Amino acid sequence: MDILFLLAAIFVLLFALKRLSMITFAEDDTVLKAVKHKALSLFWVVLIISAFIYIPYKVWVLTGRSHYWDGAYIIGGTALLTIIISFVFYYKISSIRIFR
Repeated sequence: MDILFLLAAIFVLLFALKRLSMITFAEDDTVLKAVKHKALSLFWVVLIISAFIYIPYKVWVLTGRSHYWDGAYIIGGTALLTIIISFVFYYKISSIRIFR
C-alpha cells in the first residue's frame, strides 16, 4: 500500500509541475485573469511542496524507518533526488512550451 501512495505522490508532483508550467507562460490580459493565475499557481505550489515532503517520508517508511544515520541519508538523498528530478522535468516542460 505504501508503494501505491508513493507512486501517487510522484504522479501528483509531475502533474502539478506540468500545470504550473502551463500557468507560468499564460498570457494575462486583465487584472482578474492575473489574480486567477496567481491563485492557481499558489495551489499547485502547495501540492508540489507537499509532495517534496511526502515522497522522502514514504521512501524512508519503505526502507524500514531507521532512526540512525542511514535513515537520515535515505531521507536526504531522496529529497535531493526528488528536487533535482523536479527541476529537470519543469525545465523540459517549460522549454517545450517556449518553442511552441
